[in-house]
Amino acid sequence: MATAEKIFQGSLAAAEASRDTKTYTGFMSGLFEGIVRRRLFASYALPTMSAAATDFVERLRPVLVEQVDPERIDREAEIGEEVFAAFREIGAFGIKIPTAYGGLGLSQSEYHTVATLLGSHDASTTVLISAHNSIGVAEPVKLVGNLEQKQRFLPRLAKGEISGFALTEKDAGCDIWDIKSYAIPVQEDGEMIGYRVTADKLYTTNAPRRDKEFLASLLIVIAQIVKAPHEVHRPKEERQFGAFVVETSSPGCSCARLEFLGVRGIYNGEVHLRDVFVPVENRLGEEGKGLRRALESLTVGRLTLPAACLGVLKKCLWLARVRAQSRVQYDHPIGEHTDIGSKLVAMASRVLALEALVKITGVWADAKQDVRLESAAAKILATEWLLESLLDLFRLYGGRAFETPDSLRLRGEIPAPIERMIRDSLINLIWEGTNGILNLWIGREGLEGYFKQGQAFLDMQVKAMLHATPFFVKVVSRSFNGLPAYKNGAAHPYEAWERFVEEKSRELARKILLVTARHRRRLVPKQMLMRRFSKASMHLLAVESALWYASQQGINDRPLAHGLLTYFCSRVKEDFEPTPLLSTRTSCWDDDTTVYHLAKDILAGKAEWLEDGIIKMPLA
Repeated sequence: MATAEKIFQGSLAAAEASRDTKTYTGFMSGLFEGIVRRRLFASYALPTMSAAATDFVERLRPVLVEQVDPERIDREAEIGEEVFAAFREIGAFGIKIPTAYGGLGLSQSEYHTVATLLGSHDASTTVLISAHNSIGVAEPVKLVGNLEQKQRFLPRLAKGEISGFALTEKDAGCDIWDIKSYAIPVQEDGEMIGYRVTADKLYTTNAPRRDKEFLASLLIVIAQIVKAPHEVHRPKEERQFGAFVVETSSPGCSCARLEFLGVRGIYNGEVHLRDVFVPVENRLGEEGKGLRRALESLTVGRLTLPAACLGVLKKCLWLARVRAQSRVQYDHPIGEHTDIGSKLVAMASRVLALEALVKITGVWADAKQDVRLESAAAKILATEWLLESLLDLFRLYGGRAFETPDSLRLRGEIPAPIERMIRDSLINLIWEGTNGILNLWIGREGLEGYFKQGQAFLDMQVKAMLHATPFFVKVVSRSFNGLPAYKNGAAHPYEAWERFVEEKSRELARKILLVTARHRRRLVPKQMLMRRFSKASMHLLAVESALWYASQQGINDRPLAHGLLTYFCSRVKEDFEPTPLLSTRTSCWDDDTTVYHLAKDILAGKAEWLEDGIIKMPLA
C-alpha cells in the first residue's frame, strides 16, 4: 500500500504490509470519525443458552468443584491426570468444534459463559482449556483450513488431543516480523511435497507436559518461508510467513517446561524444531499468508480472556461483599464506611460493564460482525479493571490478603485465595497481546481513514485529493456540528449518557482532525497521543455496551442496575472531564451519600445477581 510505504518505515512498514486490508465496520472504528453505530447494539438482544451449552455447563461445574483443587495445582504446579480424563469425558476439548466433527458446537457467546465459570475457579485449568479451544489448532483450521484438514484434525482435537499456538520467540515478541523460525520448501520430482521447519519458540502454552515430553500433539507454528536459512535476515518488507500444523511426535521436535510466578499449573515453555518435515497438506492457507492467518485467529480467541476475567471479577465482588458485611470497625460493618463502600460499588459497576462487553462481543462474533478493535479493547479493559479490583480487595482484607489460604484455614479464617488471585492475574496484562501494544494498535487502526485519505494531500496529488476530500468534509461536518435533537417525546432513561457518547465521539474526531493537520507524518511516532485516543474510544465502547446491557429485558428491572450503570458512566465521564481536586462539586461516583446507599444495598444482597455464573468457595 503506497500510504504505508511512505508514512511508515522499517518494522512499521513491514507490519503495515501484513495488516488486514478489510474496511473496519465495527463500533469503535466509527467513533474515530465521529460516528456512533448504535444499530450494532440495537440489532441484538441478550443471547440465550442452547440445550447443549446448558448441559455442558451443568456437567462442567461438578468436575471443577470435585476434581479441580486450585490450591493443590498452585502448590504442585500440575493438573492431575484425573482432571484431563474428566475434561475429555465431558467434551471440554471440543467446545467450539462443530458437531459434525465430534465437538459440542457451542457458539462464541456460550463459550464465554464457560470461560467465566472456569475463570472463577482456577486459572491453570482455564488456560489449559482456553488456549486449546481459542488459539490452538482447531480455531485456525476452522478459519482457513480446507475440508480435508478439518476432517483430519478436528475429530482428533474433539476427542481430547491437546493443541497450542507457537508464535513468540526470544527476540520476537510484539515485533512478530522479526521471527527467525524458517520453513524451507521440499520438492520431489518437481512437485512441492512439504517443508523442513526449524524453530525456537518461547512461551508456547499447552506445548510441554514436562521437559522433553509434549502435552500437545499438534501445534500451529508460524515460520518464515525461505530457500535457505540465511534469508531469515532479509529486509522485513521482503519476508513471507507460513502457518503450519506440526505433529509434535515428528523427529526433531523437543520441548522444555518453564516455571512462573502465577498460574503455576500452566503447561507453557520452549519448543524446539530441528529440520522437522511438515507435509504440504499441513500448511494452512496460502503460502506467504501465515502471519495474517495467525492474527485473524487471535482476534476472536482473545475474547476468551475478558470472559475468564469476568469470572475472577465476580469472585472479587463476592469476597469483598462477604468481608465488608462481616468485618466490623468503629461499630459498623466496614462496607458502610464510604471509603470501603466506594471500593465495593466500583467493583460491582465494573462487573456490570464487563458483563456487558463480554455479552455484546460474543453476540457480534457469532453474527460475524467486525470485532477486530473491540476484542482488543475488551481484553485491555477487562485485565486492567480486574487488577484494580484485586488491589481494592487486597486493601479490604488487609493482612489476610497477604496470607495463604492454608494459613488462613489453620486459624479458622475465610481461606480467601487473594494472594494467588493477584499472582495469577498479573500475566493477563501481557499475554494475548500486551496492553501497551494493543493500545497503540487500536489508535493506529482507528486512524486508518485519516492516514489513507491524508496521503493524497501529503503528496499534493490533485486527482487523489479530490477523491479524498469527501472523507474529510464528512468528518468536519459531524465533528463540528451540534448534536441532533431527540425526537421522542418522553425522555429515554439513558438519553443523557447516549448523548455523552455522541458528544465525545465528535470531540474525538475533531481532535484527531486537528492533530493530523498539525503533525501529519510526525503523528505516527506520537505514542502517548495515540494512547489517549485509544483510551477514549475504549471508554465510549464500555459506556455504550453498559447502556445496551442495562436496557435489556431481564436486566433493566434488576435491583441496582440503574444505580450501578449511572455510577460507572460517571466514573468514565471523570476521565474526560476531571473534577478539580479542591472542588466541592460532587458527581454520582464521588458523592458520599450516593455511595453509602449503593454500598448498603450491595451489602444487603441486592446486587447478588451480578455474582451469577461462578463457583463460590466454602467459607469455612
